[in-house]
Amino acid sequence: MTLQWERESAPTWDADKQRIVGGAPEGAFDLAYAPDAPVAGEWWAVRDGDAVVGYGWLDIAWGDAEILLATAPDAQRRGVGAFVLDNIEAEAAKRGVNYVYNTIRAGHPDRVSLREWLESHGFEGGDDGSLRKRITSGSPAPAAHPVPAFDASVDRGPGSEESGGYVNPEDHRY
Repeated sequence: MTLQWERESAPTWDADKQRIVGGAPEGAFDLAYAPDAPVAGEWWAVRDGDAVVGYGWLDIAWGDAEILLATAPDAQRRGVGAFVLDNIEAEAAKRGVNYVYNTIRAGHPDRVSLREWLESHGFEGGDDGSLRKRITSGSPAPAAHPVPAFDASVDRGPGSEESGGYVNPEDHRY
């Protein structure tokens, strides 16, 4: 299996999402999308050759990101989920996200094993099905804001007063 991570520029609810995400067991996801409808958040398709075998989703709010991972039934237990999770975490780190989180719905038919799988990948959480993982440690530091150059024609230097006159700081020592 040779997996490729492909960002969707204008994601819509297409046949592959319906097959993989929409085809998940009853209770796994809360989805109500019409065909070709735009979908929120950032989406990535996982391809094995020409076939889409999984999806990753990231929706950032207030410095944290909700994530979704979905794997085609015939590609499960072959590393696709771990591939999605690694790439989603890398995407979150690039954006300076603090935590990624996932809520396993109460009606998810494989809730216990999914929780154990997420915990084995560093997620922690409570009994309500919400799990999260800290991302920013080891993330690249945000780029520093450049310091603008001093322009004497418009900028005032130290000791300048609002009246426009220059005040020599040497004259105001105590």
